Amino acid sequence: MMDVVCSSAPSVAENLALDVALAKSASSTGRKLLRFWWGDGPAVVMGSSERVEVVVNADACAALHVPILKRCSGGGTVLQTSDVLNYSLITPAPSTLDVRAAFRQGTDVIQTILKSFGVVGTACGTSDVAVGGRKISGNAQAWRWKSLLVHGTLLIDFDFDLAEKILRHPSREPDYRRGRSHRDFLITLRQLGVSASRNEVEQAAVHAGEQIYGRVNRYITGEPWFPSASATISFRDHSSTTQAYQPRSSESFPCS
Repeated sequence: MMDVVCSSAPSVAENLALDVALAKSASSTGRKLLRFWWGDGPAVVMGSSERVEVVVNADACAALHVPILKRCSGGGTVLQTSDVLNYSLITPAPSTLDVRAAFRQGTDVIQTILKSFGVVGTACGTSDVAVGGRKISGNAQAWRWKSLLVHGTLLIDFDFDLAEKILRHPSREPDYRRGRSHRDFLITLRQLGVSASRNEVEQAAVHAGEQIYGRVNRYITGEPWFPSASATISFRDHSSTTQAYQPRSSESFPCS
């Protein structure tokens, strides 16, 4: 049975580290988890194989105090802000490697959330969801530790000005982007006329998990959901400083 939880760690770096910790334990515990969390930040998050000098304006990030992080999955660089909803889907690795099927699990989540607001999302490129030919969600995956991690974003709102300052135009892009700038290529729920509150978005996200997976274990704020009180999560940002975060057994971060 899938566990569905809406729970954000205090920072983007800690949320990425939480993904890794949960993925590392999924194979041994057999746990299946769909977690929703908010980007907060701002922070730049690069794909595992990307180089800073190619995808990010590091000088602008330093001047604006925007950290540069690297996640364990592939895909392109994203800007995380407080109005970006994220999901992390973590399960023991399936017996057969099927990248397309794994991405479809993620895009199904995003498309189901959009549908609840009357918005039709279309799977585009390798792993995007678009509305009217403009990207509203990007998704990535990692097959590691005998586990599958699929995670992605949904742009509720977005700081286009900041993105233009610190993100370079990607060296590789899906055909449907057609060289467009971040501002012209991306679209948000707000731009589509959806003025849902954070709580309404969270409720739609959890309901999407229930629609897709049927009967689920649904965790709410205040209920313990993290599997181990003694787990210490280490995370490393681009400056190579290492920090640690230790969740309490009863800790459930409200998404908001």
